[in-house]
Amino acid sequence: MKKTAQVAIAASVLALIAGGFLLFHLIRESEPFKAERSDFIGAWAGPGGARLTLHEDGTAIGDRVPSRFSGSASAVSATLSGSGTWSMGTRYTSLANQKIFVTLRTGPEQEATVEVGAYGQGAKNGLYISVSADTEEMFVFKKVPQ
Repeated sequence: MKKTAQVAIAASVLALIAGGFLLFHLIRESEPFKAERSDFIGAWAGPGGARLTLHEDGTAIGDRVPSRFSGSASAVSATLSGSGTWSMGTRYTSLANQKIFVTLRTGPEQEATVEVGAYGQGAKNGLYISVSADTEEMFVFKKVPQ
């Protein structure tokens, strides 16, 4: 076999291995984010002083939690602050990220609910609020020590 053919075969084999490795990681990264109740518990902080604390007993405290955006995650147009509750959302399909619903009392007889998702398996990359249904942009909270 000529040297050129051997080099071409070796290069093809390496390309197939690299392509398979890349494809495996792309598929794994596109899996929906699964999380358990315990993964959400703790204190979380986001840009602009946003804070969200989720307790094991289902209570929640929020400060400057975004509830509306003007086009991007950095353009928060309304926030919520107060205490309330949180609960796990039902994953109706294995293709959906795990979500929770945080309901905060924002005033006398006023409350609002925000949908928050796990960002990464077990919420390892934080929690997120979707900016809109039209974009994949997210407002991200990172876990902070209590």
